Amino acid sequence: MSKIITVIPVKNDAWFVDKSIRSAAIWSDQVIVADQCSDDGSYDIYRAIESDFSNVNIIYDRPKFDYNTPDLRNYLLNHAREFNGNNLIFEIHADEIMSADILNPEIRNKLLLDVGIGNAVSMPWINLWNKHNLYRKDKSVWSDSRQFFAFRDDRRAVFKNPVFHGSRCPEILTKNEIKIDYLKVMHYQFLNLKMERSKQALYQIFERNHYPNKNTEHINKIYAHVFDERSMGLCQLEDEHYIPWVERGIEIDKEYPLDGYNWRDTEVLKNFQKFGVKRYKNINIWYIDWEDKRKKAIKKGFNFTSAIVDPRSLSTKLSHKFLMKYQLYSFWRLDFYKLLIYKFMERVFKKDV
Repeated sequence: MSKIITVIPVKNDAWFVDKSIRSAAIWSDQVIVADQCSDDGSYDIYRAIESDFSNVNIIYDRPKFDYNTPDLRNYLLNHAREFNGNNLIFEIHADEIMSADILNPEIRNKLLLDVGIGNAVSMPWINLWNKHNLYRKDKSVWSDSRQFFAFRDDRRAVFKNPVFHGSRCPEILTKNEIKIDYLKVMHYQFLNLKMERSKQALYQIFERNHYPNKNTEHINKIYAHVFDERSMGLCQLEDEHYIPWVERGIEIDKEYPLDGYNWRDTEVLKNFQKFGVKRYKNINIWYIDWEDKRKKAIKKGFNFTSAIVDPRSLSTKLSHKFLMKYQLYSFWRLDFYKLLIYKFMERVFKKDV
């Protein structure tokens, strides 16, 4: 009989990870949590979970992959393959929970029967917004979204590309998509907005560091959608998706602290210290007061000595405001016209340039 194995990569997610792991442990045969040197109290949470669940394996201090998504996912896959069989492997993140429909044994069994060997499972991704029981329902990318969350392992496929923001299923299997709509994954990232904003800033730092020739306007446009609340619509989350979790003691109906400082801020400040702020003057990360973050970091014992001054020109500041308000490229910027030329050449020659 095939198993359901859930892998959860984690770093400093103490604000929600207890709920994610405990809920997964109820519907999964095996849960593998791979932590990257968390220092926010997560280890105490893990030890309590290990005492309550025999099917949860915590990997403390996993290797650091520097945002190399395929390497991380192959590492998790190798651990999942320590269990024999063509198992159904889920990747659930520390700010996600499966809808409570999975608690119905008939639905769980149906899932195992519906997914064949080599199939990749896509499911609705419900983005909760500001409150635990409200989700986006509008024309934004956060509404009516689907993601690949699982695959039935053929024990051959591996993760290859891309390096960043890749699929949770091996790419070769995504052509064998099976759509599951009777289960959903609930995403709680936007209940902790300050942490989420820092997360997006760090992503853009990564883009600038690892892809120095990547068009800046394009980078900014990719991440601007997290600020898109134009004509925002919110719907009430149906009780059956989350109330059964609350009844089992998974307190996803509570308010979450809006922490003013988190580990991603530290990583951004380290990059400022190493490379200087001018390197990042054109990317849209200055919606955060980094000098205030630096002062908070010093109180926590970090040694960031140089004051941080916003390095942007007036044109760049206007460009960022325009983008965040209207979700449009800044048509007066040189990088915008460089991007147009790039896209034109890509279309003409039908290859990456």
